[in-house]
Amino acid sequence: MSLRHAVLGTLLAGPQSGYDLARTFDEVMRGVWYARRNQMYGELAKLTEAGFAEEVAEGPRGRRTYRVTDAGRAELRRWLTSTEPDRTVRDETTLRALLVSTLDPPDALKVLAREETVLREELAALRGHVEHVDGSPTDPQVMGMLLRVHTLEALLKWTADATRRFRATSAARE
Repeated sequence: MSLRHAVLGTLLAGPQSGYDLARTFDEVMRGVWYARRNQMYGELAKLTEAGFAEEVAEGPRGRRTYRVTDAGRAELRRWLTSTEPDRTVRDETTLRALLVSTLDPPDALKVLAREETVLREELAALRGHVEHVDGSPTDPQVMGMLLRVHTLEALLKWTADATRRFRATSAARE
């Protein structure tokens, strides 16, 4: 996935400024695609130059608002239907999950408890966003958030299972 396509997909919800896009990435997409705020402005300039987005308004303090063009919709469709995604995953959470078993049970249980807290907080925040999104059940933003909700639920299930396993191992050693 490229930032280009993530921005195009996010703009489908309606005209947005670079600031609006950055906020959406921070609040909604951070578990899927990380982007720094300043990257949004550069990507919007590239999308505009390529004809995939256009500036529709300039507000106070030079705040520019952009929307997807028909060419941008066609590019997003082409990318979704004609290319295979890079399935390489670099996920620090998964790496830590694989390596937590190298710790003594008390340390592993602390790591898992911390992970559970973080996952629950992210899940609660994301569920709050899902409830406030207007649009159809197949709205891209809703679909993406629901995928992340299911992923977080699966991670919480794994964390509970790993915690149970470490507790059982700890009890067997005593």
